[in-house]
Amino acid sequence: MRGSFRLAWLLLLMVGALAASAPAWAQAVPPQRPFSQLVELWTRQLDRIAARVDQPGILASEIDSLREQTTDVRAAAQAAAQLARNDLADVRRLLAPLEVKPGTDQPAETDAVKAERERLTDQATISESRVKQSEVVIARADQLLERMTKLRGEVVLRHLLQRSEPPLSPEVWRKLGPQVAGAWAAISSALAAWGREGLSALRSGDQDLTPLAFWAVLTVALWGVGHALRRRFGRGELTEPGPRDRTFAAVIDGIGVVLVPILAVWLVGKLLAATLPPPPVDALLAEFMRQLITFLLVVGVTTTMLAPYRPAWRVLPFTDSSAQHLTLSMRHLFAAGAILDFLYHALIQGPDRDAAASVGSLVLTTVIALLALPVMSNRGWQAARPAGAAAPAMVGGTWWSILRLLIGTTLLASIVMSLLGYAILAAHIHTGIARSCMWAAAALVAHQLAGDLFEAMAAPDLPIGRWVRARFGLPPDFQLRGQHIALLLIDLLLVVVLIVAIPAAWSFDVDSITRGFDQLLQGVRVGGVTISLANIGMAIVTFGVAMLLARLVRRVVRDRVMPTVDAPMPLRQSIDAGLNYAGVIIAILVGVGALGIDFTNLAIVLGALSVGIGLGLQNIANNVISGVVLLLERPIKAGDWVSVTGHEGFVRRINIRATEIETFQRTHVIVPNSIFLQNPVVNRTYSDTSSRLEIALTVGIGTDVAKLEGILRESALNHARVLRVPQPIVRFLRVGPGGLEFELMVFVAQLEDRLVVSNDLNKTILARLIEEKILDPAPAAEFKLRNLDLLADALRGRENDHGVPPPSR
Repeated sequence: MRGSFRLAWLLLLMVGALAASAPAWAQAVPPQRPFSQLVELWTRQLDRIAARVDQPGILASEIDSLREQTTDVRAAAQAAAQLARNDLADVRRLLAPLEVKPGTDQPAETDAVKAERERLTDQATISESRVKQSEVVIARADQLLERMTKLRGEVVLRHLLQRSEPPLSPEVWRKLGPQVAGAWAAISSALAAWGREGLSALRSGDQDLTPLAFWAVLTVALWGVGHALRRRFGRGELTEPGPRDRTFAAVIDGIGVVLVPILAVWLVGKLLAATLPPPPVDALLAEFMRQLITFLLVVGVTTTMLAPYRPAWRVLPFTDSSAQHLTLSMRHLFAAGAILDFLYHALIQGPDRDAAASVGSLVLTTVIALLALPVMSNRGWQAARPAGAAAPAMVGGTWWSILRLLIGTTLLASIVMSLLGYAILAAHIHTGIARSCMWAAAALVAHQLAGDLFEAMAAPDLPIGRWVRARFGLPPDFQLRGQHIALLLIDLLLVVVLIVAIPAAWSFDVDSITRGFDQLLQGVRVGGVTISLANIGMAIVTFGVAMLLARLVRRVVRDRVMPTVDAPMPLRQSIDAGLNYAGVIIAILVGVGALGIDFTNLAIVLGALSVGIGLGLQNIANNVISGVVLLLERPIKAGDWVSVTGHEGFVRRINIRATEIETFQRTHVIVPNSIFLQNPVVNRTYSDTSSRLEIALTVGIGTDVAKLEGILRESALNHARVLRVPQPIVRFLRVGPGGLEFELMVFVAQLEDRLVVSNDLNKTILARLIEEKILDPAPAAEFKLRNLDLLADALRGRENDHGVPPPSR
């Protein structure tokens, strides 16, 4: 109570403070501009953007900035247009009752009504004008965006195809020495100035180092957490760890081997940048830190995921030799690339840099291409296949092998491009390939981690699986399902990320891709309905939630409510099926409502589609409606013994479209519901589960009829499952050519007892007839032996006809 009182008192104080500060907020809010000034402001901004686009020498980065500004203007105009449309709809709704309908006798309107109609008409005119002005701004912004998209492609292509002096020309080598000396002089002077004045920037106190201190504490904390996790859950003494053990150990090692060193290097770089190094040291410092972080990332990933010298803990399916070869090749590649890239940026820091850039680009391109070939070779991608498994010989299969071949060919072609003077294009190809491969590798690692995490959550014997079950109140041995669907959603998200990231790595127009996604999310407007991925996703989620709630209600009624009601099992199953019908219908209606479709328009659409439904889906509609009729009229119920169209058995379940019948051979027959309404159905348990059983037998003509009737009646009454009411009936049918023909009719309570009772009565009657000397088993045995002799003679004659000696008996 004391805690609740304090919480309520704190809330009252907060409300009072907000109420006291409300006037200050009201004064701080700037007054809204008139709509005409907004349109004028948007027009000036678009004019300025159009003028800058028309100027020569514009860069791709500047075009991206201008497109962002144009997008902001378009978004503001679109919001204003939507507000104006809403105002116009409200005004028209108020104006409709005040309009004068021609041809009708109406009383004279008052001046007040006339003035109100004129005021609303003027307001509607203003709203229409605002909508049109906003649409003009939107149309112009769309034209500018389309124009800038084309211009950006042309600028990027022109930049990539820009050709410099070939690096092997004598003019380049004549300029190379002075340019290298100038770059070294510029860097030396900058380093000297930084050494003299570097610490003064930190002493002055102008730099806020609080964020760096926070990140330093976080780095130390992550190191401690990683160290503790490695001691508790890391790679211990397990000789045969499972896939989940390997993945979780790689994640834990990634904290200490990958994340902590990268954060430490980043902190050092930020601390050095806080000393305000002069140009060009600032650019070289940033480039050095970026290359070092990339190299540390490669080292950490190869150590944790490939585990070249600990094959038992390897996450990815590589052989030992391939893992070691790929690890060393990637580390050599990125180490040499980092060093050469840093030296390249250092050489182009002088005032004249065309020759240094040309030669440096050739050296960098050649070394990286040659070092990348071992990474792309088949030796580094051999898959570890278990004995007898039909897995591919190479990791990634045929497609990745073909792609590796194309990448290697492209890298070799980049050397030729550098020799011809297309250094920018060669560098762009290297950067695009490296970034694309890194994004693909990151997606692969994320997929592996997500899959193992979901599998661990589904496993009841793991700590995370036990935690999930305890968290949601599930039994310890509860079987979780849906991990594959969750992994599919993760994969779809990764695919979307790759669709955006890989084109961005190649400097493609990402804004066009994002605008396409925005258009898919916002959708298209058809009539009064907006169809978009967002609405469809919301409708699917709403439908799924409604179905879950319907199943919950159905389960509660079936498992908790119905057992307390004195109702037969067939009625319970009919109620359960009816709840299933109602739940599906309600979920569909809720999903359609979440999609934004008006039910009036839906009725019109369904009316228009009725012809197509009647032609193409008439069988399904017929079976569904027949299922509803079966549930309401109940000519058959679950548990009935029925016979229809040659299929006989017990009705197990009446579903929406078909009924499930279990035959006496334990096979299940799915019968469409319409068959039960269109064909005669024999329901042996329609009104009563009892049944009559007939047993016919023939005895010799000299048999005592009264004695035989007594034996039959006594045998029937001695059986426990034969009903006493009605009593068994013995009928003397006729005197036939084979003897006297009798029929015993008995009644059983359950239809399922027919086979058991018939078998028992046959054995009992046979034993009694033999005991009373009415039947003699000797003639039957003689008949059997005589038949065997005839069969042997027939076989003997057939074999003699073929010249084969008869077998000895």
